[in-house]
Amino acid sequence: MHNVIARATWSALLATASTLVFCTTGLTHADWPEGPHKEWVESLQRPDNDAHPYRKADPKSLLCCGAADVAKTKFKVELGGDRYPDDVWYAWLNNTWTRIPPEKIVKDYAPDGQAHLFVLADTIQCFVRPKGGI
Repeated sequence: MHNVIARATWSALLATASTLVFCTTGLTHADWPEGPHKEWVESLQRPDNDAHPYRKADPKSLLCCGAADVAKTKFKVELGGDRYPDDVWYAWLNNTWTRIPPEKIVKDYAPDGQAHLFVLADTIQCFVRPKGGI
């Protein structure tokens, strides 16, 4: 049993390290399919870059990563009210609803009408809301 857990742990660590390497080297950016929105998605920047000025040292760090980092999942939204005017978004990750931090939500809406969630090393990097809601 111990060997199974150890192998699973090493596999998870290797997968996380591989994802981090591919994203930071920019290899995943070429994976976007051709289409009318390719340029927009490839140039999509993290909404919290102002809080992390060190990212400017490597322009690729400013981006939301690449197509391989998009999590295919489902979303839900709790509509904002009088007390909390902003909507609260959730993504279904690791078999639970995970709140998407407001600082990770891109101000623009996705031009293709789809929600896009970028996840790297189990951390939400960016979320682009679908135009018109879900």
